Amino acid sequence: MRLSAGLLILVLATSAGRAQGDRLAGRWEGTVQSPQGERKAAASFKKEAAGYTGTITGLRGDIAFKEVKVEGDKILATAEVEAQGTTIAIKYEFDLAGDDLKGKGEVDFNGQVFSFNYDLKRAAEAASGAQSVPAQPPQRRESVPQPVQQQSRDYFAGQWKFKWLGRDSPLSTGGPREGTATFRPVVDGKFLELVTEGKSESGAYRELGYLGYDSEKKSVTLFEARGNGIALLCVGDWSSPVSIRFSVAPVQAGGQTLRLKRTINVVAAHSWTMVEELSVDGGPFQRLGNAIYTKVGAEGAKE
Repeated sequence: MRLSAGLLILVLATSAGRAQGDRLAGRWEGTVQSPQGERKAAASFKKEAAGYTGTITGLRGDIAFKEVKVEGDKILATAEVEAQGTTIAIKYEFDLAGDDLKGKGEVDFNGQVFSFNYDLKRAAEAASGAQSVPAQPPQRRESVPQPVQQQSRDYFAGQWKFKWLGRDSPLSTGGPREGTATFRPVVDGKFLELVTEGKSESGAYRELGYLGYDSEKKSVTLFEARGNGIALLCVGDWSSPVSIRFSVAPVQAGGQTLRLKRTINVVAAHSWTMVEELSVDGGPFQRLGNAIYTKVGAEGAKE
């Protein structure tokens, strides 16, 4: 019987002991629940002398495990990915029961924890007890297109819950902040009015702003009038459908010149994240804080 090249890698991933049955080695297929909804997922494990190696489906294709530990029915693994010049660690924990492998992956992004729930089953070919065969080069895996959102001011329209975590600065009080950001159409729908109502360690606050979008230039303009009297004029480049990179006009506060950078990552129709960096008096930009926004009332949104 001929085996496909993709199957050969999975069968070959075992040593002679595989014929006697390895509980973990082989390919597992199923689904993962991510911020973008339910998606197909797969994991592969290979028995090595010192333990296991393998790969798992990530948001940008397959990623390799950095470490895999087996503790009875518990499978503990780690992986790393690069994003915007930063190495992000992912921790996995699975429960192995017969032909079922269930568990989750977790990413701790500056205090915000994102979880991905996996429900996998042993692939039929890997469970057939096939003997080891000579290795063949792996087939190139086609990249799976990621869902993207339409670039429009309407993406932001509505009400969003947010959680922000960061440090103190002349721009705002540090620590955790949470509340709602509501975008309403104004001026015949040409702009969105922004009303932010939240609470921080210093108490409740309310801020106003306006958002506009130029579809030809794919440019987002955001003006904010903060409760402490500071006004921010932000111009963002939305040429990439998955991120908006803002430049912010310098402001003076407390006798210092402040420059802010913002990056919005458009995760899904009901979720986006924001990272802020701050430069003081021409110094290097340093991480100020990060936030996650979730659409209120959207199907599949986390409450």
